[in-house]
Amino acid sequence: MSISYSPCGHELTVQLLAQKSESQLAQALEHIVADACETHYAFYFSKSLSANEIPKPIFVSHRDVCLSIDSTTSVLNKTNKIEGDKHLIQHGGDSIIPLWHRTELVGFLYVKGQLNFTLATLLKHLLNVFIHQMATLHFARIDPLSQLLNRQTFDEKVIEITNGEGFTVCREASDERKWYLAMIDIDHFKQVNDNFGHVIGDEVILLVAQIIKANFRTEDYTFRYGGEEFSILFQSFDDDAALIALERLREHIATSRFPQVEHVSVSIGFTEVVDTLQVSEQVHKADQALYYSKDNGRNRVTNYLSLGLSESHYECAEIELF
Repeated sequence: MSISYSPCGHELTVQLLAQKSESQLAQALEHIVADACETHYAFYFSKSLSANEIPKPIFVSHRDVCLSIDSTTSVLNKTNKIEGDKHLIQHGGDSIIPLWHRTELVGFLYVKGQLNFTLATLLKHLLNVFIHQMATLHFARIDPLSQLLNRQTFDEKVIEITNGEGFTVCREASDERKWYLAMIDIDHFKQVNDNFGHVIGDEVILLVAQIIKANFRTEDYTFRYGGEEFSILFQSFDDDAALIALERLREHIATSRFPQVEHVSVSIGFTEVVDTLQVSEQVHKADQALYYSKDNGRNRVTNYLSLGLSESHYECAEIELF
């Protein structure tokens, strides 16, 4: 153990609470764990703060510490079955410190070998601070109507992805996926508000948001971009697979029944996220594809690449920020 401060961890608590973004908070915890542990470790966490999502590896000291899905599930099952104190758990000669949010197991710190009680107590305290701050940051980024991430969080997530921070660690080479950005607009939404009122309009927004969230993985990001417009940052193997996922979403919405309105449709445009472009440029490309969908019958999905725009045309295009 190489920690040189008091076991109460006051300085470390202050350090974690000072972080104002989820990625910075995770990085701060990683530095603390690296200083505290003399052996290998891995931190698994469900970013949705829900036990419905299997925790993913957020940081590891060595790839050999990465657990398989079966091993992760085994750790979760063993932890949930333990009655009484779940402060420190032994698993195959290694140490596990569970991470709870309210009453749900949302992650754990896996440390090779045996941890002494003093260090385990300190790490458990710091994990509790981490989850409290993570929940504070998480819920501050939620749109109150749709329960999706809000517009203010969008730029931050795009920047994280273009900086290479979007994927969790331990991804197999055969499982490499790309990030895509989709912009989604409810067709003829003004007519919904005009004909049925804003209460029904809000209900349509909420139901569309729920369908969007249900059609994508918990590791993807879904946003209410503004008004009746949504955006998704999601992972897919290629353009064809991304198109299939978005077509499935479009069809699901088109075939769903909505109170009083009965049926609504959405237009969608998408593009691959490119790390050389600014956020506004990424959005502009997806918006161009969205406008094409709306100008060509609505209730359709368009890939930006299918527009056949040259780079020179794109570079000279006026970027609409509002």
